[in-house]
Amino acid sequence: MKVLLVEPQYRRITAELGQYEHLEVVKESPKKEASRNDDTLWYPPLGLMKLARFHKDRGDEVQFVSGCDSEAAAPPDSVSYKTLWDRVYITTLFTFHWRSIVETIAFYKKSVGGTVSKIYVGGIMASLMANDIYEETGIFPITGALYSPKDIGLPGDVNIDLLTPDYELLDPTRYAVNDTYYGYTSRGCVNSCPWCGVRQIEPEYIPYIDIKPMIRALREKHGDKARLKLMDNNVLASPDLEKIVNDLLELGYGSGQLTDTKPRKQRLVDFNQGLDATFITDRSMQLIGPLNVKPMRIAFDRASEESHYLRAVELAKKHGVREFSNYMLYNWKDTPRDLYQRLVVNIRLNEEWGKKSCNEPEGAVYSYPMRFAPINSIDGNQANRRRDFFPAAKVGKRDWLREPVWTPRFVRNIEIMKGAAHGAITPTPTLAWRTIGETFEKFLANLYMPEELLRNRNKHERLVYKYEPKRPAGTGKVEEFRAYVLKLLKKNDGRFRQFHDAVCENTMEHVRNAMRECKDKEMYKWLQLYLKK
Repeated sequence: MKVLLVEPQYRRITAELGQYEHLEVVKESPKKEASRNDDTLWYPPLGLMKLARFHKDRGDEVQFVSGCDSEAAAPPDSVSYKTLWDRVYITTLFTFHWRSIVETIAFYKKSVGGTVSKIYVGGIMASLMANDIYEETGIFPITGALYSPKDIGLPGDVNIDLLTPDYELLDPTRYAVNDTYYGYTSRGCVNSCPWCGVRQIEPEYIPYIDIKPMIRALREKHGDKARLKLMDNNVLASPDLEKIVNDLLELGYGSGQLTDTKPRKQRLVDFNQGLDATFITDRSMQLIGPLNVKPMRIAFDRASEESHYLRAVELAKKHGVREFSNYMLYNWKDTPRDLYQRLVVNIRLNEEWGKKSCNEPEGAVYSYPMRFAPINSIDGNQANRRRDFFPAAKVGKRDWLREPVWTPRFVRNIEIMKGAAHGAITPTPTLAWRTIGETFEKFLANLYMPEELLRNRNKHERLVYKYEPKRPAGTGKVEEFRAYVLKLLKKNDGRFRQFHDAVCENTMEHVRNAMRECKDKEMYKWLQLYLKK
């Protein structure tokens, strides 16, 4: 068989929306060795890598492409046409990649003679939106993990999900496969968080998967790699946690254990989907304590969970963890004040840990605000097909100074704040305070701020902080803008509503329309900055 594996070109789309922006540099200079850093490259499509292994083991011819590749999908009358594909597999990621994925499916129909029966669609979005994809394309996707060849109409009893991924499939200058292996030691989750799609994608909780054969096979073929990223959605909930840890220790992922490479590197385990704080106990930390876990990822999704979160972090630190990566869901049922309170909790943790040591801090926690994206249609508006979901909130008579809610402008500015530390709020307290604001009022002013000022703080902020490298004082526009917008917020009158409506939709059209009608010279001056690229 001739088999084509396709990853849609949603990487570029996501970058345009403010995610993975730094990854585009890799695409522009793929031959530079410096770009082969797994911290900045794309996560590999594991499902396609396992399908590649399955088909190659059958003796099939396999090719991988990214996006709508005109040569791979050439029609019979094309000069480059060789033969139609017997099968085309298309993977999917987030639901808001809807348009790109549907266009990709339509594009490859001609490469299988126009029939949909030879196109197989799977992955996260396919599992969450199976009926939508069927109605749009005529293809009913493969949902969940792919366990049996029978699910794709082929004979055999091999468990495809347990196959060793084909790492030769991918370009190592684009994908993070240079020093990292990926795998699962469990599947599914015991929780049913309303914003999360895991229960739909992996409905059965599988508490134990033996990862040893896969890692040993990968090492034999590709050599020893220092990092192991585990994609388990709730490994601490497993009653077989001790068995999982023993497997990882047997594979050499304990503290102080090194690779067999030259030079030798420290082996690391990254529970990449995060560890559930509700299962962080003395017992669970005693079990995973011997592993070299770096970083430890723990979610902090609501300010009301502060005491629960702090208990988990301090318990992990007591057991030797020194680096934390903290996911913070926002734009779901929280508010800007809720997110600010959570960010402050982490800044104060970093301050406390730094004060206790004369040299290196006792620990560091990186805050990662992660924007909510719907996995289901909301009130029939197909919100899951877009990245621009915001709870309905008219300016009205709301007290925006004390009870603000999320707007497109606010969300965009959070992404800009994160960009300074590659998607995180830095663990350095002085820098973090400057990034978000030492008070909630300053934070709120930052959320309203034009991108020109927020991106170029050194140019436009008059105050030079003690911890900064020496620089000349800026124009002072940052301070002037904060004073202006806070004055509007405190009055909460018609001028405020005019300004708020002009900037908070985060479109130039709204700003230009407001400027046409604006007779307020001071407001007009600030609105001009929102049009500056």
